[in-house]
Amino acid sequence: MTGLSKAFGGLNFNPQDFNADPVEAAYRHALGDGLEQTFEAGADTLADMAKGLNARSVAGPDGKAWTEELLASELRRLAW
Repeated sequence: MTGLSKAFGGLNFNPQDFNADPVEAAYRHALGDGLEQTFEAGADTLADMAKGLNARSVAGPDGKAWTEELLASELRRLAW
């Protein structure tokens, strides 16, 4: 746990969230949670992750279904 996480009671702290509008922040959190769940389920490729996000009804940008290409593009945009 980082010092910032400790300062916020163990919550995940992302400084970018303070600069994001509430809709973008909620999107980032939903995507992060969805990716975490797909990893825990054994996803290890972009195709597996996209399939897992779609199965969990995690909407992509503009409500689009996830594809391998869209996920790669979005991860680059978010600098994850």
